[in-house]
Amino acid sequence: MRVALVDSNGAARAVMQGLLRSEGAEVHAFAHGEEALQALADGLRVDLVLVSRHLPDMGALELLRRVRQTPCCAVLPVVLITGDDAEPLRLSALEGGFTEVLLRAAPDQLAPHLRALLRRQIDQQRGRILLVEDSPAMAAATAEALAPLGMEVEHALRAHEALERLEQQAFDLVIVDVVLPGALTGLGLLSAIRSRRDDLAELPVLAYTGYDERVRRVEMLRRGANDYVTKPIDADELRARVSNLVRYWRLLQQVRRQHALMMRQAVTDALTGLHNRYLLDELGPRHVRRAWRGGEPLTAMMLDLDHFKDVNDQHGHDRGDQVLRELAQRLREQVRPEDVLVRYGGEEFALLLPRLGPAVAEGHAERLRQAVAQRPLAGLTLTVSIGVCVWQPAPSPGAAASAEDAAALLRGLLVCADRALYRAKGAGRNRCVVDVVDTVPRV
Repeated sequence: MRVALVDSNGAARAVMQGLLRSEGAEVHAFAHGEEALQALADGLRVDLVLVSRHLPDMGALELLRRVRQTPCCAVLPVVLITGDDAEPLRLSALEGGFTEVLLRAAPDQLAPHLRALLRRQIDQQRGRILLVEDSPAMAAATAEALAPLGMEVEHALRAHEALERLEQQAFDLVIVDVVLPGALTGLGLLSAIRSRRDDLAELPVLAYTGYDERVRRVEMLRRGANDYVTKPIDADELRARVSNLVRYWRLLQQVRRQHALMMRQAVTDALTGLHNRYLLDELGPRHVRRAWRGGEPLTAMMLDLDHFKDVNDQHGHDRGDQVLRELAQRLREQVRPEDVLVRYGGEEFALLLPRLGPAVAEGHAERLRQAVAQRPLAGLTLTVSIGVCVWQPAPSPGAAASAEDAAALLRGLLVCADRALYRAKGAGRNRCVVDVVDTVPRV
């Protein structure tokens, strides 16, 4: 990351230089605005400009205006550094065209904000663009116009070739000429992207055309283009539109990652790493409906550690947590990929095992019991009791259980397994009790 730092305060400039270099940035420092502008005009290539609000020879806003007028710097990110955290000043700076506003602070407070700023700019530079253009000369001119952004540009001559590239590689933006030869035109490619059923359906597309007509513009936008430019291309305009679209895609990807993380956290038990009962409520009804429709057996197990309260009382809760983590791992090693294993609560675990009949279910429960009894957990010899309920429904071809019925049948199946668990506890623990039913009460 190459940074131009413009700050007349020597001490503050030194601090900022140190922080930037500690993040791996190459820093070009200037005490005056004219020095920085001259360096940029002479060909200094930077990815980011940091400018202090107060300079001895010009205001920061004047420097920003002149940076924008410098060739190849029209879309260069320019960040204002100020010690004034007043909201009107920040809004005025952003309205004036600064990319961001960075508040001066002690080094330990400033460092994380500076790190985040650099990370955003680095992510922007790593953008990958797929350029779909049948004219090699036009493609070369477009790539040259985008070069100052530091993004990687790949060129495809035909729309069908672009579709193949999209299947094989990850891109942040597609730039497509609306008029392409062959069976699939640029507009057809746009429609093909938007009709997908995966994340690529929302990939930003910048269309460009030599026809600056209202009907064509409306058609491009109707087909799903995020933006468009007309030929001959204005390099500054192209860079600005490309930067905005790549930034949009990166933000969308970040939101998706955060959403996926939240979804995982919502259905994951923090202690054991297993799924929690909410995932059972989500996936269980699907298995119930499949069993109902095809007459396939469906087995539920409730497993409980024997005398677990004594572990916490005698060895402490940290040891108890270690026991639960090791038990979860041992159970995980014993289940099939299609089985649903969850921590149901406390020291109790639930399993839902599709297509597992009575004989096989009993043997599987016994293997689980032995897997715990034969080896210590966190250095302690412990046992488990297991209640098993095997449901063998009569086939109902063509019939479908409603969502409410499926959820009620799942609850009934778990209640049946829980009752078998209580009988195992009452019979002396460290054993399995199996019930086989053809009808499950709706609970």
